[in-house]
Amino acid sequence: MKSHLSAIINRLEKLIESGDPKDTFNFEKNEEVQITVSFDGENQVFIVKYPKIKETSDFDSIDLVAMEVFDLIY
Repeated sequence: MKSHLSAIINRLEKLIESGDPKDTFNFEKNEEVQITVSFDGENQVFIVKYPKIKETSDFDSIDLVAMEVFDLIY
């Protein structure tokens, strides 16, 4: 059985590896974007956007971002 959480972390690690702050991942539920994540390498933070409520948050921990994504899509 494959872990949903490890799949999320793999995507987030790819954002870190790319180093391009323009790279983003959209995480969807029922074909609707729930959360958009990018990584600011200069400040070492993930920028999390919530399209439905039009808010943005910064996270400095990949684990916290992964749990936030998991909570919203599962």
